[in-house]
Amino acid sequence: MRRIVFRAQDIASNKWLYGDLRHHKDDVCIFEQGGTKGEQVKRDTVGQFTSLYDKNGKEIFEGDILKVGGCRQRIEVRFVRGVFAFLWDGNLDDEFPTGSPTQEWAEVIGNIHDNPELIKQPKGNNG
Repeated sequence: MRRIVFRAQDIASNKWLYGDLRHHKDDVCIFEQGGTKGEQVKRDTVGQFTSLYDKNGKEIFEGDILKVGGCRQRIEVRFVRGVFAFLWDGNLDDEFPTGSPTQEWAEVIGNIHDNPELIKQPKGNNG
């Protein structure tokens, strides 16, 4: 059975929380594993674990930014049309579903919330 876990930033501290996602009225909360009290999180930072890992064994979440070997290209992980997808250099035309063995080539270098500058790469820099 695959592991379903979400992450999001705590609304008060900006700390990343991991666990179950629950909606309560207008609030979105993360309940950390085994916890009975949820913490309110920033709705726009919610991302789900993709069930993929990078070459260092780090979990890959929706919203992560990946690096490919020595290339300068950056890949954003998104949930698009019902599937997790890789978005190359912010180009929706270059989006494709996840499925390749990311543990062989991908490295998580940040995420779109903490490191938005990583995804804004000038075109033509792929070497």
